[in-house]
Amino acid sequence: MTTGVSNYKPVSSPNSEFSGQVRLVAANFRCACGGCGELFLIDCTCDMPRGAKEEKDFIRRKLQQGMSVDEVITLVEKEYGHRIS
Repeated sequence: MTTGVSNYKPVSSPNSEFSGQVRLVAANFRCACGGCGELFLIDCTCDMPRGAKEEKDFIRRKLQQGMSVDEVITLVEKEYGHRIS
C-alpha cells in the first residue's frame, strides 16, 4: 500500500559531483514529509511528497545553480523547515 503520491522527478543521479555537498546540507535537517517519522534527512530515502528524495533534489538543484552550502541551508529551512537545532 502506498501512503502518498509523489511528483518527484530527479534532475541527476545521486552520485553526481554535488553529492558530498548535498550531504553537508542534508545533515542539518530531518525529513519534512511527516510520514517517515521525521528521520534524519541525510539517511532518509522516502519518496513521499515533500520527502527526502524531493528535498535532496531541491538541494542539488540549488547547488548546481552555484549557491553555497550556507545559502542552500537557509533556503531549505525556509522551504521545508525541520532544521536540527
